[in-house]
Amino acid sequence: MHSTASDGVLSPAALATIVHAAGVRLCALTDHDTTAGLAEMTEAAAALGLATIPGIELSAAWQGRDIHIVGLGFDPTHASIRSAIALRGALRHARMQTIAGRLDRAGAPGTAALNRLAGLANPTRTHLARALVDLGVVVDLPAAFSRWLGRGRPGHVATEWPSIEATVTALQEAGGTAVLAHPLRYMLSAGQRRTLVKHFHAVGGTALEVVTGGAAGHQIEAGLGLALRAGLEGSSGSDCHDPALPWHRPGRLATLPQAVIPVWHRWAPTRDGTREQ
Repeated sequence: MHSTASDGVLSPAALATIVHAAGVRLCALTDHDTTAGLAEMTEAAAALGLATIPGIELSAAWQGRDIHIVGLGFDPTHASIRSAIALRGALRHARMQTIAGRLDRAGAPGTAALNRLAGLANPTRTHLARALVDLGVVVDLPAAFSRWLGRGRPGHVATEWPSIEATVTALQEAGGTAVLAHPLRYMLSAGQRRTLVKHFHAVGGTALEVVTGGAAGHQIEAGLGLALRAGLEGSSGSDCHDPALPWHRPGRLATLPQAVIPVWHRWAPTRDGTREQ
């Protein structure tokens, strides 16, 4: 799940309230490349009796593609995590500058949009898309990506994120567990996807997101097959950025199939009655 510490629409405390009201008992705030919201989330959740796991969603690269690795249960103060976050922050700021310049040259107010993000420690393309909406350049976020920021559009800029190996190692050094996020969303062939999952496991990855927000039954079965073939545990993640979107609303995930070991057994040994995000 994502809060205003990255590109979500709710503060960590507000998100904790929504999650608790939905009947969730165990959750992880996994903001993009930052742990800035964890302290607020932990404090608010504790007051509600909601259990939390330290989390993050780290940007990584594999064969020239952006891959997301969710980290769970790590020490947020560990040097490896702080270094990983600092590196990605620098890459994000450089990327935003490049995108703004390309948008300016293509006829969109890229610099004006970027100026609206001044002060953000961890700017994302979603932030820039919202700025384009606010400036009246496009009507909504999907339009911002389809016209200006998506792959093949004027403002698309690839980033050389750290490798999967380096990302998993940083999490392990901080005592964390690495989870391959939403494996079916990557534009890969079936063979490439299996190779990615096999590689992730080989470099120390622990689990794969079998259940994701909005996933259909056949997609959950496909994720389950990937996890079982690779010997990975299973995870569930709503990837909630905005609870107003029904397919990402906390508490509405399908149940993780019994055939796979839940990654959260480290923090919640009993599967029965535990609803996770």
